[in-house]
Amino acid sequence: MRGTDIASIDGVWAMRITPEAGTTKSGQARIVPLHSHLLEQGVLKIAQGAGERPIFYDPARGRGGSAGNAHSKKVGERLAAWVREIGVDDPNVQPNHGWRHLFKTLARRAGIEPEVRDALQGYAPRSVGESYGEWPIDVLLRSIELLPRFEVGLTR
Repeated sequence: MRGTDIASIDGVWAMRITPEAGTTKSGQARIVPLHSHLLEQGVLKIAQGAGERPIFYDPARGRGGSAGNAHSKKVGERLAAWVREIGVDDPNVQPNHGWRHLFKTLARRAGIEPEVRDALQGYAPRSVGESYGEWPIDVLLRSIELLPRFEVGLTR
């Protein structure tokens, strides 16, 4: 996710998940509105400061590692370690992939329609009928706002 991938679309702050910025579930771009809690936590300021760079790490701080040992991979490993520290300790769940599972669980609990859940996660429509039409950003935002806030203390 690059700073420039965060934008206001029809008055709604959202992230554009694009293959140009990294791999996507379907190889297709999609728009996902940002939850108000992320906005309150300052994600816009972080994105604006990053510009064309990735939001969550600075490639200039990398040590020139190989593709198999890229700086982004190291940042992902640190994030996974933090997730383990805050209590995701099931050895059968890979912490960073587990976010998709957690989203699906929380979305079900919040009553978000399966079709909306799949659209937000980039899954292909299950039928031709589901592929008709667009997903208005205000509809997606209403669903995102049904999700709970994450209150997590910072550790250092």
